Amino acid sequence: MIARQPRMTADEARSFDRFSVANFSQVRSQLRCSCNPYEDVFTFGRWRAQGYHVRKGEHGIRLTTMVEHETEKNENTGETMVISRPWTAYVFCRCQVEEDSNGTRR
Repeated sequence: MIARQPRMTADEARSFDRFSVANFSQVRSQLRCSCNPYEDVFTFGRWRAQGYHVRKGEHGIRLTTMVEHETEKNENTGETMVISRPWTAYVFCRCQVEEDSNGTRR
């Protein structure tokens, strides 16, 4: 069974607790429009939380990042180890999304 994160609010979808210069640079270099990373570029889930959907046929910008992952506790010490592993995320700019047809934002 996959553990799912709770749905985020629209305000949470527009805010970031971390900022990656590498991701900013990578997104900026691949954008073909005047959108700004961290202002107009979000993941699929963040767009959904704001009441938008990605238009059919649009391709996202692929980002590879590292995420922290807790492993099982060490039997000898009882400590939980945290390791980093690669994760691929796709982001879409404002030019690639439309507001949901029902007109309400979540």
